[in-house]
Amino acid sequence: MTREGFAVNFCALAEYCKCDRRFNPVKHIQKQWLGSTPWEKVLTLNQHLCEAQKTAHEPKQKSFEAARQLWEKSVPKAMSLAEVLEICRRCQDIGPFVFNNRNTFAAISKTLVEDWARCLPSVEAQIMRTTVSHYVAGQIGKKELLQVLSHAETRWQAAEVLEQPEAAPGSVVTAVK
Repeated sequence: MTREGFAVNFCALAEYCKCDRRFNPVKHIQKQWLGSTPWEKVLTLNQHLCEAQKTAHEPKQKSFEAARQLWEKSVPKAMSLAEVLEICRRCQDIGPFVFNNRNTFAAISKTLVEDWARCLPSVEAQIMRTTVSHYVAGQIGKKELLQVLSHAETRWQAAEVLEQPEAAPGSVVTAVK
């Protein structure tokens, strides 16, 4: 595939995904990430995960209310992606359920990045999904999370460069950001 073909395909995919790489860098965009995920959906997800594993869906008496309050307080807030992933991680750490705390909040984290992941090549999209879910589950640190998010941004910025019209032979091209 030519550079121009890659740029056209990437831009079409980005438009399909409705992600604006130039004005909404993935690490810095502020939005209500949890607006479509009220606490009731968290409960339903945990229940489905428990049913699939033939375990009981049970809230933990001592920690359930703390996680619910943190989640519900966060739902209306505009946050960065890193901040909302930290909320997911904190709720997972609180452990509101007897079973599947990691799976529940890791699954939610993957849905949060899905629009951006669709704009990446499939292997890189899988790396992004896995990284955010591993961060929420406490298996990697914030440094690794931010490295992967930064890489995704560089992929989108590289596509922007390919979108630029080619310069006339002999002219000097400078990039201004």
